[in-house]
Amino acid sequence: MTEADRPSATSASKITGTPNLRSIVYLFMGGVLFGLFFSLMRMATTEGVPFLAFVFWFAFGGAMLTLSYTFLRGKPPKWTRRHVRSYLAIASTWLLAPFTVWAFVAPKLPAGITGLSISLAPPLTLLFALVLKIERFNLWRLAGMLLAAAGILLIVIPESSLPAREMAPWVLLTLAAPIIGAIGNIWVATLWPPGSTSEQFAAGGLIVGSLLLLPVAVGAHGLWLFDGPFGNGHIALLGSMVIIAILWCLAMEIVRLSGSVFMSLFDYAGTLAGVGWGMLIFGERHSLWIWAAILLLLTGIYFVNKTSKAVRKASASSH
Repeated sequence: MTEADRPSATSASKITGTPNLRSIVYLFMGGVLFGLFFSLMRMATTEGVPFLAFVFWFAFGGAMLTLSYTFLRGKPPKWTRRHVRSYLAIASTWLLAPFTVWAFVAPKLPAGITGLSISLAPPLTLLFALVLKIERFNLWRLAGMLLAAAGILLIVIPESSLPAREMAPWVLLTLAAPIIGAIGNIWVATLWPPGSTSEQFAAGGLIVGSLLLLPVAVGAHGLWLFDGPFGNGHIALLGSMVIIAILWCLAMEIVRLSGSVFMSLFDYAGTLAGVGWGMLIFGERHSLWIWAAILLLLTGIYFVNKTSKAVRKASASSH
């Protein structure tokens, strides 16, 4: 890592910032939309939309929406080498890898269970921040990480937790998504493009991501152009375009306001909303193991927030 690549004081503050009312509101707004996204993804892919084509089109549609917004404000994204590097990093970790995994497993798992996989991103973000010595080690925080991991194990291990035991390998595959996403949570702060707004960063990342996805999607399925009769799958894809544009702008703004570690709690809100949307849209019903997993996640949120307050007080007293 060169000196230019090291987190500056400004970048570090974007990782460990203090939550405020605005960022908390954005967090829950984004969580509800994130949870809905998983149900729309399942609807689109089970209705015949090829999964790589789905990822490309929602990224491209989201890119066009965010780009249009930046032009309306007279502040389109910048394209210097440093900006492009930042767009590549966030496109790879927030879009290409995790959403390709989620879209691939979406037809094979209930939407609520797919959404639960994102619950590992917050503790992993904290873990990476500890490794980078940006966060202080705390036993309660470690307990929160372990509780989140235990919630995932409750889904995979018990015989009665999943509708079919054959789903267990697909649940394990989904775990690649939060690992990569947590890396992106750190990068979004440390590689923030200089002088960029949240909307500019979101637009640049989605544009680069969709361009990288285009040859992959074409090679796998041909250029899928909303083929077949227009139905629920197409509607779900269009809805996903709108949601991803809003989600990325909200996530970037939360990082700017309150830091990456707090923004990672976005995934907890999305986890709970994903289960709720799956029940509402698909009539999904879950075993007691799933509800126990959700209880563990909520307890983990409590520990993380309690610890964050304690760390901020200790930090303030040390100055």
